[in-house]
Amino acid sequence: MSDDPYWNPGRTGEPSGRFNGGDPLVTDTFEGWWHASMDVVQRSWRTVGLILLIGVVLPRWILGAFNNNVRAPESDVVVTDWGAWVREYSPGAAAGVIGAILTLAVLYVAGSAALAAVRTAAAEAAGGFLALGEAFSFGFKRGRRFFLWLLLAWLTVSVGLVLCVLPGLWAIFALSLMAPAAVFEARRSPYARSIRLTHSAFWPALGRIVIVVLVAVAANVVIALAGLLLAGVWHALFAPWLAAVLTVLTEAIMSLLLLVPMIWILAASLCTYAWLRGRAEPVSSTSLSAEASGTAVDSADPGEPGHPAPGR
Repeated sequence: MSDDPYWNPGRTGEPSGRFNGGDPLVTDTFEGWWHASMDVVQRSWRTVGLILLIGVVLPRWILGAFNNNVRAPESDVVVTDWGAWVREYSPGAAAGVIGAILTLAVLYVAGSAALAAVRTAAAEAAGGFLALGEAFSFGFKRGRRFFLWLLLAWLTVSVGLVLCVLPGLWAIFALSLMAPAAVFEARRSPYARSIRLTHSAFWPALGRIVIVVLVAVAANVVIALAGLLLAGVWHALFAPWLAAVLTVLTEAIMSLLLLVPMIWILAASLCTYAWLRGRAEPVSSTSLSAEASGTAVDSADPGEPGHPAPGR
């Protein structure tokens, strides 16, 4: 039982009244969550953006360039037989194996970068600072284990979408907090922890995650369509070699544009995780950052942001 006078375990509805709005991450209302996520973007967009640029955008661009210029068919062939289609459009065994390995490597690097970005955002919310090397060292160390959970999550979502769509959509929602769970609770399964947290306040959590997913889907669709349109224009107007070069450059620009919504999506996921943790535990941005760094903290001490000491 906490000695925090603002902690009330017997009351779980929103708004809880436990905080006076002083914590940068832990909130209790939708409005507070929204402002907290925007504050994370304003405070950490440089550091988080650099981490995501190196660990997510650049690997994704390399993978896209490989798929467009190595695995894509060299000519348009009209075929009606399935076997003929496979023979004409198959990139070959070597390219297929390289593509699969490259895809797995990109998934590992991107997952590690997400962990590093969450860790950095939490440290800066608590008034600290994390160097780029320290952030990536943390991310890659945790990323080895997190990569396996990401594969399981990808399989869960894929099977759910193929079977009946709705199970896949549920999986997207239930597994949306795996990254912050892996950062702050290293000894727990981020897969199971994310499910437990999202279901601890199902409808309010669903509302927040739906907004995050809609922003992610809209950004990806709009930018992907713009990239495809430009690639078609390049191939229609220019020689094949020049069109290939322009397509690769277009991929790079589209990836950079995705960086903007990506930063907010990460910030919103972090604040959603902090909000759900705050409903059941006396946590703050300071205690969360301490958890990520490996410091043993039983509960948030009075006097930390969002947990004022008595008489203040």
